[in-house]
Formats: sequence, C-alpha cells, structure tokens
Amino acid sequence: MIYRERAPRLASRAFVQVRAPMGAFDCTLGNVSSGGARLLGVPEGKLNIGDWVDISVAGQHHPAEVRWHFDDTCGLMFESPLSDYQITQILGRGAGY
Repeated sequence: MIYRERAPRLASRAFVQVRAPMGAFDCTLGNVSSGGARLLGVPEGKLNIGDWVDISVAGQHHPAEVRWHFDDTCGLMFESPLSDYQITQILGRGAGY
C-alpha cells in the first residue's frame, strides 16, 4: 500500500462565496491546504458528493470537487493545487471576498 503525506490543514475563518449546481451561497472556510478545504455552514440541500463548485475568496476563484458531506460541513478537493502565495492570501483575508 502506498501512503501519501497529507498536506497540512491550516485553520481559517475566511468567508467564501460558493457557486454550485444547486445555486450560490455564502459560508465559512474552516481550513485550507494546497489540495483542498473544509467548508462550514453549508445550507441544507445545496451540495452533493461529486458536485463541482467554484469557490470565491480573496479575489480568487478555485474550482473544486465535493469529496464528502456531513450535516453543514463538506470537504473539497481543488482542481489544481493552491500555491503558498494563494493560501497566504486566503489566510490573510479573514472576512469578505
């Protein structure tokens, strides 16, 4: 079995806008890494596992796939890994988008 080291998850409370197949909504970024993120406060019925969404935060747009979903929380995998600069911009932007 091959083990890959997970990218570190960095805590965040940045506000993000999500464009999803079932409509757009605002929520909070719970954590972020180069490969993905956790969303908090996802409205009921807005996301399904496998959906592709566009996350808007700190003037950036990041396509991502919903990999898991539980209650009002979900995990995303970015289409392309984020750079250190992009993560710094997100983390430096605690509010607004």
